[in-house]
Amino acid sequence: MLIGGDDSLPIPMLEAFAGRGRQLTILQIDAHIDWRDEVQGERLGLSSTMRRASEMGHVGRIVQVGQRGIGSARPGDVADATARGVTFVPAKEVARQGISGVVDLIPAGADVVICLDLDALDPAVMPAVIGRTAGGMTYWQVLDLVAGVAAKARIAAFDMVEFMPDRDIDGQGAMVAAQLLAAVMGLVARQV
Repeated sequence: MLIGGDDSLPIPMLEAFAGRGRQLTILQIDAHIDWRDEVQGERLGLSSTMRRASEMGHVGRIVQVGQRGIGSARPGDVADATARGVTFVPAKEVARQGISGVVDLIPAGADVVICLDLDALDPAVMPAVIGRTAGGMTYWQVLDLVAGVAAKARIAAFDMVEFMPDRDIDGQGAMVAAQLLAAVMGLVARQV
């Protein structure tokens, strides 16, 4: 479990799985796609997480859910992600069809790393993020998605990033993040 910081932190966490003999499936839950090659000359930083993950030989599949736009990505970044086989499930689709379709995209028995950027949640639920964007996922959608993955596959790692305390409102975001983290820890502990 990796908690805190910006969305560059999952890169070294994912690198730590190299050489373990199994392909990883990454489930990224995020408002943005994080496929920039570099931002202001930095290739291992903000907005590049999924592109760097796609370059790792031990990453087999990437499913990205919760997008409400491409964020800082460019149209070419979206094309690169699509060319590499990424499956995108926008937040609007989750709102209309539920999370079962996303769970169906996770291979049974897979080792899954879940990368949760808290801006995937709707700002009405999670105000403590950099870029609040309406139309995000609910607490229950995120938790049910993680529970569905845990029932079908093995959560090998989990990260929760992009919590911004100075953007919080009356501690609401902190409470939601803590509740999600406690619930995910319980789901992971039951797998063992």
